[in-house]
Amino acid sequence: MNAYDQKNSDDYEANTLSLKKALSDIKGNKTLKATIAQLSEMTGIHRNTISNRVWPVQKLKQIREARKTKDKLHEEQVRLSTTDVKNALEAKLSRTQNETVYWFNEYQDMKRVAQHSDKRLQQMRESRDYYKTLSETDKRSLSEAELEIKKLRKVLALEDTISKKQFMH
Repeated sequence: MNAYDQKNSDDYEANTLSLKKALSDIKGNKTLKATIAQLSEMTGIHRNTISNRVWPVQKLKQIREARKTKDKLHEEQVRLSTTDVKNALEAKLSRTQNETVYWFNEYQDMKRVAQHSDKRLQQMRESRDYYKTLSETDKRSLSEAELEIKKLRKVLALEDTISKKQFMH
């Protein structure tokens, strides 16, 4: 092997290492485009030289396909995540609506109980006032009757003393 062939072989190996490193960088950094032009810019190797080597072009194609698959998978996850969040929020909204209905019904029941209690209290007050008035009327009648009885006793006592005096005379 002559010096020229040795130089070509060394350049070929150096270019291969440079291509592998650049492909690794492109694979790891999504901001770098997976194109022959990007690879040429990173390595300093002409695009035709890269194209003549089939494996770097295939590797770039694999990187592009992997990125597309990853992007589709990410979009699907976002869509599913959004759907899950939407379903969770709808379920939470439904539970909140049910709880609101429950507490509204509780409020209505308590309102009815309070109104019924107020009505019974009013009836009890009216009944108390009626019986209080009736009691006062009865007390007045009783006191008037007691006064009448006292007067009648006095009259009887007076008649009794008068009849005793007449009987003695």
